[in-house]
Amino acid sequence: MTHDEALISHVEQAMAQEFPEADQNEAVTVHAELLHRLCLADGLLEVLEWTRQGTGADPMACMWLAGLRWYRLMNGGYPPKAPEPPERPTDRALGLLLRSGAVQVAPGSSGTAVAGLSSGEMAYPSAPAQPEADDDGVLLRLAPLALVPYIDESMRMNWTEQAVCLTHGSPELVARAQEHVRHLHHQLSEEPVQTQPQLPGIGLLGVVVEDLGRRWREVTSPRQ
Repeated sequence: MTHDEALISHVEQAMAQEFPEADQNEAVTVHAELLHRLCLADGLLEVLEWTRQGTGADPMACMWLAGLRWYRLMNGGYPPKAPEPPERPTDRALGLLLRSGAVQVAPGSSGTAVAGLSSGEMAYPSAPAQPEADDDGVLLRLAPLALVPYIDESMRMNWTEQAVCLTHGSPELVARAQEHVRHLHHQLSEEPVQTQPQLPGIGLLGVVVEDLGRRWREVTSPRQ
């Protein structure tokens, strides 16, 4: 079993880290960046889907579009002048949970990232959205970057910098984010493979995470 195959087996556990425990009848309040994490995962999954089909995709653009989908969940619409990407399964499901009241966003937890996306233009590491923003909440978003198989560490670190600079930009924050993703990637790569992953009870969000995990494994598992 390779390190990449070990990563694939731990998708649900990594996606669900830091979510509050709850049963499926219980409403949960979560940090906005945890919902951003799930949108980012679906954006990266879009990159992997195109790659599986033999077609190139721009990872940074896909991460930005994922961020815009998250922005719409937080604000009810897209930023002025921004493109309006079609829904993906994850943001569609999260929208239903937010509208039903089964999931609520912790007050104030979306502010920095929402401000970073509000221009409607994609930011770059050379011109980050908010060069002074140093909010560690962004680290909650980044677990999916540690889970992408079949890429080298240099590419993983580049994607991490891009993901941070889409909304933030402090060089110190970028360095902390890269170390966070590097550590999580190595941790997950070395954990024993679980044939039947156990997802902690996180309310109806567990349904979203399980669907993400299923689709992630379908796209990333080695071809038979």
